[in-house]
Amino acid sequence: MIRIFTRRRFGIAGIAVAAVLLLIAAGLAIYRSIARRGPFRGDYLLLERRDEWQAFGGTWQFVDGVMRNNSDERGAKLMIGSTYWTNYSIEADVLLLGQYGDAGVIIRGNDEEEGVDAYHGYMAGLRDLDNTLILGRADYGWREYVAKTVTPRVYAQQWYHLKLLAYECTLAVSATSVSGQTTTAAIEDPGCVSSGRIGLKSYNTGAQWRNVQVHSATRQDLVAMIGDLRPAPGIPVQFPAGTESGSYDKYFEPIHRDLAEHHTDVNAQPISSLRLLSPNAPTSVTIHGVVTLTSPTLFVQDSTGGMAIPYGQTQLPLEIGDEIEAKGELEVQDFSSRLRSAKVRPLWSHTPVPPVAVTASQAATGAFDAEYVEVQGLLVEKGSGPGNTHILTLNDGSQSFLAITNDTGRTARFQNLKEKSRLRLRGICVVDAAYTGNLTAFAILLPSFDDVEVVQGPPWWNAGHILALTIGLLILSLAGLTFYTLIERWRLQAVLEERERLAHEMHDTMAQSFAGLAFQLEAIHDEVGKESSILPQLEVARDMVRNSHEEASRSIAALRPENLESMGLLHALENCAHSMISGSLAIAVTATSSGSERAVPLRVSDTLLRIGHEAIANAVCHARPAHLVLSLTYAKTTLELNVEDDGSGFLVSSDSAGFGIRSMNKRADSIGARFTLRSAPGQGTSVRILAPLPPSFLRASWQRLPFRFPWRPLPDEHDRA
Repeated sequence: MIRIFTRRRFGIAGIAVAAVLLLIAAGLAIYRSIARRGPFRGDYLLLERRDEWQAFGGTWQFVDGVMRNNSDERGAKLMIGSTYWTNYSIEADVLLLGQYGDAGVIIRGNDEEEGVDAYHGYMAGLRDLDNTLILGRADYGWREYVAKTVTPRVYAQQWYHLKLLAYECTLAVSATSVSGQTTTAAIEDPGCVSSGRIGLKSYNTGAQWRNVQVHSATRQDLVAMIGDLRPAPGIPVQFPAGTESGSYDKYFEPIHRDLAEHHTDVNAQPISSLRLLSPNAPTSVTIHGVVTLTSPTLFVQDSTGGMAIPYGQTQLPLEIGDEIEAKGELEVQDFSSRLRSAKVRPLWSHTPVPPVAVTASQAATGAFDAEYVEVQGLLVEKGSGPGNTHILTLNDGSQSFLAITNDTGRTARFQNLKEKSRLRLRGICVVDAAYTGNLTAFAILLPSFDDVEVVQGPPWWNAGHILALTIGLLILSLAGLTFYTLIERWRLQAVLEERERLAHEMHDTMAQSFAGLAFQLEAIHDEVGKESSILPQLEVARDMVRNSHEEASRSIAALRPENLESMGLLHALENCAHSMISGSLAIAVTATSSGSERAVPLRVSDTLLRIGHEAIANAVCHARPAHLVLSLTYAKTTLELNVEDDGSGFLVSSDSAGFGIRSMNKRADSIGARFTLRSAPGQGTSVRILAPLPPSFLRASWQRLPFRFPWRPLPDEHDRA
């Protein structure tokens, strides 16, 4: 019966687990089905929510409705969306900040990493080097399918409207200039990338994007976009291989144009040598350097050092990585120099300067003032400054410093930085009091929040986590105790059901057997005469069968306890006593209860009931009393059962303890109760059981655990006295 009951419980649990797994699988299937439909909205993407975009290289900032990459880095990407998107289009206004590069949009992007063409997907954009609209596929390498001449030609610092559409394995791209002229191309890629997310990308130049939109696409959208244009097969473009005059004119045109417009000053001075000039007399100097920061102040750096140039003096927008020439009045500071009233013009696009790894103590000396560095520190505090700037206070050992950025749209990233985290920062080291406020030795000006890397999270053992762990453990303990209590209750219920079944079987078999024996003995008794010599033996046998039948009935009754939860322990004991003495003995039964009745655990009440059965049976069978008293006394933490009779009594000793007394004592020990037996010849017998009761659910559950500590011993009579 117990095995059947356990299997049934485990079967129900298995069905519940299977149902949960089916619900999870159905939810994932529905999510994927919905996600594969493509974008949910045709509205403008919110570029200012930079925390929703994922950057792979570049220096990305959102200012005045425009997303800008200020870096000349090769292959900078900014991604968003779902990898399940299939048929959709993306369109945006695109502006190239510099020459010799390209910029555009990505569609169906997957597995993105930092690096040139380090992703799977398609990219379409504008390239000013050869004045073309390009469309190609990246698979950690570049395959260019389209390089179509744009009319009018592609110029830097001009806006173009770019649209890229993917439907099944057909891709179409169009570029519209400010004059309204549109260039369109389409290709068919049989082994296409079937799904992916969108992105913005620039190569070897900075760029700007605005009005970015994404829409679900249908075949009708594709037809409306390309019209009668037939998609070309996806075959990489073959560039000219000859060296005849004019073969590369269109590729060298921007270079020739720059050579005609830009002439460098050969008398430019190294930046580090400027501090050797006299600080008293104004000196006009010329320097060459690579841009390392554009906001809030222009910083440039050459192989010897770095310097600041007041912002707003440039004639063209500059990008991080541009090589520039600056002429102005020198201002020598404590650790670096500055150019006032400077005239700045770009020379060439250049590879961005890599940071120099320094410690906080090295940066505090001022030796790296105005240079692009990488430094680590523990985050101590977060704050805000003027102009929506974010300020981080960090320390490394005994050295404190600040990190400052005005990268808007990164509130969530800023808030997610945890105090006591170890951060790696890349930015411009400055010792100017305008940035440090004379609170720290130096500050780091961050180009964007993408230059903040969490090296190590905060220590786990903080007050909040310890409190959460404590609460979690308490909840788990309560859940475990509740589950254990339910299992114990189910187990005890299964035991009671099994006893009930055995009692019914024993009653059916033994009652019929005893009834048959009694009938046969009565028949033999009637057949023999009164003078027969076996008549005394027959009467003894008949009495033995009757007594055995009565004993078996009492034993069966002990296996079939009444419903204690509905009837109560005292009433069940009283019914037991009346059933034992009915029809044969004249014994007065008195049942009393004192104290405030309360719920008694089923295990305790069942054990007391069986001890009471045994005590009543012993009194009825052996003591022949005239009066039997049953009493229950409820205290705050104990329940006392007394079974007293005024029968013949006996001398209590270890030799007189029969199986029944030992059984009662053992049952009392199983629930932590104290068993006391008092009797003397001619003075009756008293059986007393003092059982402890748990005062609360938690204590009751704890006491049932298999690894529990013993209950506190109950006091002896003389201790209580």
